[in-house]
Amino acid sequence: MCANFARPRALLALVLLLYVALATLFAVFTPPWQAPDEPAHYNYVGYVAAHGDFPVLQMGDYPNTYLEEIKARGFPPDLSVAPIRYEFHQPPLYYVLAAPIFSLAGGDLLALRLFSVVLGAGLVFMAYAIARRVCPDRPALALGTAAFVATLPQHLATVSQVGNDVLAELLFAMTLFVLIGELRGTAGNCGELGGTRRNSEELGGAKERSTQHATRNTRHATRNTQHATRNTQHATRNTQHAARNTQHATRSTQHAVRLGLLLGLILVTKTTAYIALPLAGGVLVWLWWRERVSLRRMATEAAQVAVPAAVIALPWFVRNILTYGWPDFFGLIRHDAIVLGQPRTAEWLAQFGWNGYLERLITFTFKSFWGVFGWLGVFMDSRVYFGLALLSAIAAAGLLQNAKRKTQNANGATDHAPRTTQYAIRNTQYALLILSTLLTCLVYAWYNVQFVQHQGRYLFTALIPVALAFAVGWDRAVRPPNGRILAAGLVVFGFGLAAWGVLTGHGLPKWPLAITVVLAGGLAVMDFGQRLMEGRSRSTQHAVRSIFFALPFAALPLLALYALFGAIVPQLIR
Repeated sequence: MCANFARPRALLALVLLLYVALATLFAVFTPPWQAPDEPAHYNYVGYVAAHGDFPVLQMGDYPNTYLEEIKARGFPPDLSVAPIRYEFHQPPLYYVLAAPIFSLAGGDLLALRLFSVVLGAGLVFMAYAIARRVCPDRPALALGTAAFVATLPQHLATVSQVGNDVLAELLFAMTLFVLIGELRGTAGNCGELGGTRRNSEELGGAKERSTQHATRNTRHATRNTQHATRNTQHATRNTQHAARNTQHATRSTQHAVRLGLLLGLILVTKTTAYIALPLAGGVLVWLWWRERVSLRRMATEAAQVAVPAAVIALPWFVRNILTYGWPDFFGLIRHDAIVLGQPRTAEWLAQFGWNGYLERLITFTFKSFWGVFGWLGVFMDSRVYFGLALLSAIAAAGLLQNAKRKTQNANGATDHAPRTTQYAIRNTQYALLILSTLLTCLVYAWYNVQFVQHQGRYLFTALIPVALAFAVGWDRAVRPPNGRILAAGLVVFGFGLAAWGVLTGHGLPKWPLAITVVLAGGLAVMDFGQRLMEGRSRSTQHAVRSIFFALPFAALPLLALYALFGAIVPQLIR
């Protein structure tokens, strides 16, 4: 059993309060404009507030030489950010929502940053809701997922700046929540329909038996009356089932329209969240295939989703075509043409080769997922990244062990239909989360085919599935006997580090060895501590297990504070 917590809603409120406090600190203490693309997003909001219209991206909106100078000088007051406008092609929803705040606050940067912080609070809540919907019997995993999203340093830096990323993440999370709900509701809906068919058969049999009894026993009026009463009950029951089916059809329509509205809002928010469209299409096709629905129903449900999305998004796409020309629906062709000076992948490969490119892709993506700040020039201590790499490896190993265990349980549950159905539903939901992560990675790879953009924040569309995977993996990793097995693996890794240092002449890597030993010792202590608790009461065992489970999530806020006051503020405030 997973570590569990009493009063999960109270703990969720605590996580939300902690998020608001940390994100507000990031918004207040991060120097103005010291976040990627923030000046360009700010100017977009200012344009909408001043003109009541959408800007047009033009040549000169990406002043590369000026941008490099102003970044190098730390955005001094004597250099204006007004010429930085290369985000003017972005879909408009975030900027329309932020424009009234811009006007009311007189263009105050902090007010706009706090608007993003508020949107981020909704994302933390959705992280909890999605994990709870996938694992309803394991609230600790939902709390861990929410805590990871709420306190990840790089994500705090992202949601405390002016930009449309946080709104895109929020809308995508809401769409994911709806799609997971559709997958969960399939089994129940099939059960209701099956019940209707069974009751219809019972009614037909009852009518036939009633007729036979009436023919043979005309003198038994009482018995006929009883059969008539039963028929009436069956008819009433069928009417109730018909009403339920009608309600189900109404709910299905409402769900389809809601999904269409969310997809439409995503289309006018940010292209990185467009992966919601193939996800939604895949879920609909899978449901249609499973339920063997008619072509008429397919067309109806597809229209219920597509029409609201089209009503919201088509005007924006038509505007882009009229503005930038065919087939530039998204303004991306114009954007790629004007960002002269931005590092191109082909040029990078020509200079550094594939080895240099892949090394940077892996290391920089990992570091910037956890935290590389400013305009990707502010790093945490290298020892921090090493410890985070080991922690990630531990969680990944636990996740693999959990997958193996679930597969064994599912195979052993073939004689228990309810349990088998439960595994099937949950596996389908897991598949949806995995698919969303893979699509996010494909978009990331596609973007880096043309430009060198090894920024972990571009993977945050998949942050909730990653956070849930981390929580599941950590929970399994610290459980006996996995804890001592992983501790032994870290010891072997430590010997490998020492051997590498000696053989290459670099000397013993003291800090990496120390961090490895500390993590190995911690896993061993947690394993041993839980085994000592085996003879104690269940509540005591749960308390100890909950403490061990909560350790990395309790450490993340401290890491966030270090990132802000130990890296961002000292390196960026002059």
